[in-house]
Amino acid sequence: MLIRKSVLPACAAALLVAACGSAPSSAPPPGAPSSVPSSAQAAGTYSSFSQSYTVPWVGSPDFANLTRTLKVEASVNGGTVSQFTVDTGSVGVVVPAAEVPNIPADAPAGHLTYSSSGLELDGVWATLPVSFPQAVNAAGATTPARATVPVLAVTSSKCLGVGVNSRGCTGGIPHMMGVGFGRGPTAHPPTYNPFLNLTEMAAGTMRRGYLIGRGGLSLGLTGANVTGAWTMQQLASAGAPAQGAHNDWMTPTGGFQLGSGPALSGKVLIDTGLLDMIVEGDGLPSSGMVARGTAMTITVGDLHYSFAVGDGGAQTPAGVHHALARNGTFVNTGLRALGHYDLLYDADGGFLGLRPE
Repeated sequence: MLIRKSVLPACAAALLVAACGSAPSSAPPPGAPSSVPSSAQAAGTYSSFSQSYTVPWVGSPDFANLTRTLKVEASVNGGTVSQFTVDTGSVGVVVPAAEVPNIPADAPAGHLTYSSSGLELDGVWATLPVSFPQAVNAAGATTPARATVPVLAVTSSKCLGVGVNSRGCTGGIPHMMGVGFGRGPTAHPPTYNPFLNLTEMAAGTMRRGYLIGRGGLSLGLTGANVTGAWTMQQLASAGAPAQGAHNDWMTPTGGFQLGSGPALSGKVLIDTGLLDMIVEGDGLPSSGMVARGTAMTITVGDLHYSFAVGDGGAQTPAGVHHALARNGTFVNTGLRALGHYDLLYDADGGFLGLRPE
């Protein structure tokens, strides 16, 4: 879910550089570093780490027909265990304040607005432990994973009536696990991302990153979980972080094509907080819906996939919205892009990976 902040292998993974069924690309994406890791380099990188956790999805989602967002169980500061949406379109944990015990009295006021729905949230930012009680470690033992990060404990919310999904805004306080990257200079830094700040990651014994796949959520990258044929995109650094030791990475390169129109190149966000898609481009409508039956091709780095709007395919979004192009060509694929892919984010190396499934 898009967000705006107002206040302020063992691993023998085959890392493919070309799209499935397409010719190899001879040049890196614009603005990206000039190299992607070879299989041997990646094998050495990930096989030097062995610690990870696997967290099961709530409700065993069918990736071939994703009709709801992906959720995991978590609690904040030892409070209520609730189901949280895993949202790569935002950064930061959001939870009703009523579910969080012992919020510090001096916690600073906080405010977030989800731009796609127009949901405005008010509360306080409190740095607290976030626990995943169903986590299973690499040895197969159920051992809660824990990260200590700022959490927005929400006391009030309202719908602003703006955004492509504003009609679906109920005003309720959500449970959101914002774990994205490249969300812009006003977004929260990686220190707010619970998936990148587990205790073991802070100690330097776990590779910072995660996998979103059919077998569950994997936290920490190892030679045992980074296997198979991944297509990797090297991301550009977002520069010195506003806080913490680790920089963020820029939004991946990609684009889209509508019908017989030109292929537009810019940035792409695989946003697991949405079931629909948003496209922005100069010369395109700034609002409204792309008509059912329209052929579309989506590009993510060197990979691409195609569908017709409304065809019911595994990667076809619930709908495709036009939106104002504030920063050139942009496509928010929504969650259903993962209908045929698993997703990897390597926060230490700066890679986005997709593995066909």
